Amino acid sequence: MKFKSRYKTLIGILLVLSIYIYFNFIDDGVDQVKFDSTIWKNSPAVHSLDSMRLRMVEDFLNKYEVIGIPKEQIISFLGEPDETSYFKEYEMVYCLGQEVDSYFAMDSQWLVFDVNNLNKINSFNIVTD
Repeated sequence: MKFKSRYKTLIGILLVLSIYIYFNFIDDGVDQVKFDSTIWKNSPAVHSLDSMRLRMVEDFLNKYEVIGIPKEQIISFLGEPDETSYFKEYEMVYCLGQEVDSYFAMDSQWLVFDVNNLNKINSFNIVTD
């Protein structure tokens, strides 16, 4: 009788742990969509998991090899960079939307680009403010 009770408890713990892992490490809650330059440019970031930029950024970065391309080409894809007092160490920043890796999601995520002296993309990153 005690064996069955322990077995049920173990199964319950494993089920709860599986659900926790899925929602916190596998599913970030963002429904990805294909990158569309026009939609990106006409969709300012909103503090939501439904932000179009947040939903498109993964496809954009998978579709284009951005390292080494001219700064002007990024601007043609994404529009003019957002103006912000954050991330002054980067030349180009684009607000994506609500951060996805937090329980409380108070901050925003940004796509940032470092540009070299030839005006080509040297590096990029997705950062949180």
